[in-house]
Amino acid sequence: MRRFSVILFFFTCVVVVSSCSSKRHETNIKVQFSNCIWNRFEPMDTVFTISNIKKAYDVTVELSVLNGFEHSRIPIEIVITSPSGQQNILNKVLVMKDEQDNHIGKVYGDTWTVQQIIYSHKEFTEEGKYSVTIQNRTQYYDLPKVESLSFIITPSKKK
Repeated sequence: MRRFSVILFFFTCVVVVSSCSSKRHETNIKVQFSNCIWNRFEPMDTVFTISNIKKAYDVTVELSVLNGFEHSRIPIEIVITSPSGQQNILNKVLVMKDEQDNHIGKVYGDTWTVQQIIYSHKEFTEEGKYSVTIQNRTQYYDLPKVESLSFIITPSKKK
């Protein structure tokens, strides 16, 4: 009976370890803005690594604003540069409020967070370090009540 218990314990450990290693690896790069102000001329500028070009990835941008944020839409520019220097430039609009001027997204305390998928099932052509720059393209020099900006890359779920 003791031998059966040891084998069962070993088998359970193997199953737990293998299930933990199969979790999706997520890259989440977050910038906290000092004084909750996003300056137009201070973009998020960071680097991420792609180590498996056989996988497809979901690329998401997440913006967190404080209650009372005035704008309903924020135009952004995203520039992703590959290891060989090829640039992919995207212009997107993050919708922060609905038609009745109510905040949308997830709320935690007085912070509202909106996520937008930039790419779904994106296939990268090169392994290595990519750079990404995200800039707010509003007409305002400073955007007050902006807490943070995140750039998230996750392996896509199989279709």
